[in-house]
Parts: sequence; structure tokens; C-alpha cells
Amino acid sequence: MRPRLLIVPAILFLTLFTSGQDWQHCQSDGAGSFQQVKDSVHSVTTMHGYSGSDEKSFSRFGDMTSVAVLQSLNDDEMTSPQTLQYVLLIMRFAFACPSRCVVVPDDRKPRITLLLLEELHNHTRGTSQLAVDDTKKFVLRQAQGTD
Repeated sequence: MRPRLLIVPAILFLTLFTSGQDWQHCQSDGAGSFQQVKDSVHSVTTMHGYSGSDEKSFSRFGDMTSVAVLQSLNDDEMTSPQTLQYVLLIMRFAFACPSRCVVVPDDRKPRITLLLLEELHNHTRGTSQLAVDDTKKFVLRQAQGTD
């Protein structure tokens, strides 16, 4: 009789565990999903344009937007002059209003974003490098009030 009592909790646990594995697709507080942010990154950088919903997604995910960029683009794509322009624009959208717009408090701090911008700085030259530096200053200025 005892083994039967363990089957129900085991099934319940497995159901909860397997449904929780797809965390990238979950939605919280109307922020959309991480997969949507990755799709927006891909769309913006390949079509060289953006919509209001793209901008809103980036601004709600803050630092996680940089993770989406890293997962969506390879190094050569990120540093090509035309794509770099859009990557930097995405970073600006992500930190346009971190204290009000970013849903997850930890994503209001640009940890990954600063690492990404430093890497972009090291792999660019001339006006592209200046644009990276300017974006880094903007992100740091915007993130100051989020401590």
C-alpha cells in the first residue's frame, strides 16, 4: 500500500519540475518572454529597424537584453559596423529607464552589459569604438540611480 502513496507525489513533482525547465518562455508582470527579446534582437539586427514593441521589450529586460544579444549574434556579427550600430541602440533602449521600466531589480544593474561593451570596445576602432564608449557612458549614467 505504501508504494502507491509515493506515486502521486512523484508524478506531481515530475510535472512541476519539467514545466519549470522552460524558464526562457515564461512571462512575468507583462514583461514578455526572454525568447521574445532574443527574437527582437535578431529582427532589429537583421532587418536594421525596430518597432515600439521591440523597444519596450528591451527596456523591460535591462541587463538580460545583453544576454539575448550574446545568444543571438556571434562576434563577427556584433562588431560589423552596421550591426554594431543596432547593438548599441539596443543597449540604450535596455537602460533608457532602468529604475522604472526594468521588471527584475537585479537586471537594473548593467553587469553583463558592461562586459559586453568592454568586449566591443576591444574589438572595434575609430568611430565605432567612440560609439561604444559613448553607449557605455550612457548606460553607467542611467544605472546610477538604481542602487
